[in-house]
Amino acid sequence: MSKFIPGMIVLITCLALVTLPTAVCAKHDIVSQNKIITENDNGNTIYIKEGNAFFLMLKENPSTGYSWQLRLSNGLNQLSDKYQPFGSLKNNFIIGAGGFRLWKIEGVAKGSQQVNAIYKRSWESTGEEQTFKLNVVVV
Repeated sequence: MSKFIPGMIVLITCLALVTLPTAVCAKHDIVSQNKIITENDNGNTIYIKEGNAFFLMLKENPSTGYSWQLRLSNGLNQLSDKYQPFGSLKNNFIIGAGGFRLWKIEGVAKGSQQVNAIYKRSWESTGEEQTFKLNVVVV
């Protein structure tokens, strides 16, 4: 029995050394309150604290009939939705120039959530529409 104990200690130590780096690397950066997410984040995963919000900003040109249709999983809540034409902040607005859609989204339930959006005309479906997907882990 006494020969068995040192072997068990070595085995337990090896298991601890193997799993420790995984546990340390599993920690992810939590995005700051009101961080702006853009099309560059398409397909990514972000981590937010429960009760915190982030902004999603996607280019849009409703004068062409196209707009973003947003779907959120149950653990996310849309706080606001606003269209901002390009140049309007500098009073250089050009009709038909497009702009961006800005949503404020809050994490209301812990767990894995999703933001899905499709850029399309409401009256047509081609199957080739531009899409946006963001995985949100609420901690």
